[in-house]
Formats: sequence, structure tokens, C-alpha cells
Amino acid sequence: MMFVLSEVHPFDDGNGRVARALMNAELVSGGQRRIIIPSVYRDEYLTGLRVLTRQNHPLPFVQVLDFAQGYTAAVDFSDYDGAVATLQATNALDDGRIST
Repeated sequence: MMFVLSEVHPFDDGNGRVARALMNAELVSGGQRRIIIPSVYRDEYLTGLRVLTRQNHPLPFVQVLDFAQGYTAAVDFSDYDGAVATLQATNALDDGRIST
């Protein structure tokens, strides 16, 4: 579903966010950990998606999702302040823009 939504691109904005929300709903309903794509890992995520789309080669995308799922599982979300500290310490929230 995630790939199809990203491929069809039915909305003007938010296709990726909707696709990831649907993916996480399926993962949670199947007893799996959700996946958060750290902002600093966005380029790898998009590259994996492009390779799947253009070359029909799923391995890079699967590897990106596997990494992201492992990363997400390592964050203790039961402690909000600790989770935010972990996300900040690993630059997961850094969007790459230079602040002035």
C-alpha cells in the first residue's frame, strides 16, 4: 500500500506522510514496531524509493526500512523527554537546513 500510494501520488501534498501512516498502522496491527524515518536519513529513504520505482529493485528500500525500524525500536518512547533527547542526540530531527 505504501509503495502504491507513493507511486500513484493522488494528493497535491502529503502522499509520503499518508503512505507512512498507513504502513505504520499495518505494522502495529501485525504486532510489529512502527517505522520513523529520521530526517537525516531522508535522502537514503527517497533514493531507495526511487530505485524501487525506476529499476524495480526493492532491496535498497527494504534496507532503508529495516534500518529505520531498528532505529525506531531503540528509542524509548515511554519516556517523552528521554525520547526527545535521543532523537536530538542522533540528529533525527535535523532537517539539514542551516539556521541563521
